[in-house]
Amino acid sequence: MVKIDDRRQGSPGVPAGSNPVNEAGPPPLHITSNWATLTDHLIEIVDAIPDDKMNWSPSQAQWNFRGTFLHIAGARHHWLANVIHDGEATPDLFGQGQTKDGLKEQLRLSWERLERFLRSPSRLVAVYEPPTGAQEPDYYGDPLKFDGHFIAYHRLVHDIHHRADLLQYLTILRIELPRRRRPL
Repeated sequence: MVKIDDRRQGSPGVPAGSNPVNEAGPPPLHITSNWATLTDHLIEIVDAIPDDKMNWSPSQAQWNFRGTFLHIAGARHHWLANVIHDGEATPDLFGQGQTKDGLKEQLRLSWERLERFLRSPSRLVAVYEPPTGAQEPDYYGDPLKFDGHFIAYHRLVHDIHHRADLLQYLTILRIELPRRRRPL
């Protein structure tokens, strides 16, 4: 068991003194192929929403369907551009994501970019810092740092969380999706 004090010197998900890289190379991120189906499911959700409901939300305090999809794609691009510094250009999500076809394309593009990161062993074991100005100290007052695995799982949880929001919206509107078994 890892004690909190032992983790202080490591990045989130990598306890101090551990070496995530062994003679065989970095540990693989096995969930990547299953995660791709989550984006496929998000695209199916876009298709299921009637055009006149794309700006609908259960309350003014919640994002509408379109805003949630743009947020998912935008958050993926944000982490890759501003924390990972992958060097890729971020598309004009808000300009190009106003139609259902545009939203589906933005979800695909953001997934493809994220997948390139997930399939890079050296990037998964690298340690990253938040952008300047966005840094808050950790529990110990030290600057926050994240390894690639932590970022990957943070993105996965974010995607699943917002997919659940979208599914709840569909349920409220009594819109059913085709029944399919999904790994995520």
